[in-house]
Amino acid sequence: MRGRVSWIAGGLTLIVCLGLLPWFIPVVKVGEITVTGAQQTAEGDVVAATGVVPGANMVRVDAGRAARNVAALPWVERAHVERHLPGTVSVEVTERAAVLYAARSDGNHLIDASGVPFIIGAPPVGAVEITDTREDDRELFAGVAAVVESLDEPLRAQVTRVRAPGPYEIALILLDGREVYWGAPENNHDKSRAASAALSREGRVYNVSDPVQVTVRQ
Repeated sequence: MRGRVSWIAGGLTLIVCLGLLPWFIPVVKVGEITVTGAQQTAEGDVVAATGVVPGANMVRVDAGRAARNVAALPWVERAHVERHLPGTVSVEVTERAAVLYAARSDGNHLIDASGVPFIIGAPPVGAVEITDTREDDRELFAGVAAVVESLDEPLRAQVTRVRAPGPYEIALILLDGREVYWGAPENNHDKSRAASAALSREGRVYNVSDPVQVTVRQ
């Protein structure tokens, strides 16, 4: 009986050792690291952020930690990392969209849809300048970003900047100098429709703060 127990114990020990063997000895190695979704972020920066290198032990790749490291890059909103046998690690990146930018003494602060200034750099095509703000006010930025994103494409293309001295004093400045006074960042869909309709009328200042009673003045 004792011999049988010893045999069973020895067998279990062997199984455990074989199971742990790939953890300590790189039987399966990382051969390739692929990156998708990165446009503003260099692929090399994404790969470096994972901490994974070719030749590393695939079993010991911590996909969760690698994803968190990639998500810490300025342009990256979130990241997903997976291991694919025999030797591929894939990194899927979702980047932030720069909806706004604010010119500051140290450069242009790019701002995402949630109002977060996430990097200083050149504004990409489509980002709208926000002016008359004294500091990086995330709540104000988020409100203005919601306004910009509510605009239909023809109207958004006409907006050269947004003046926002306060959260209830938002105004869109168009390429031709006309102004659409928006007021607070609420009822944005209705205000967007009202503004698009009102701009067909002659005028210089269009007040859509009450989308039901739009006023136009020269």
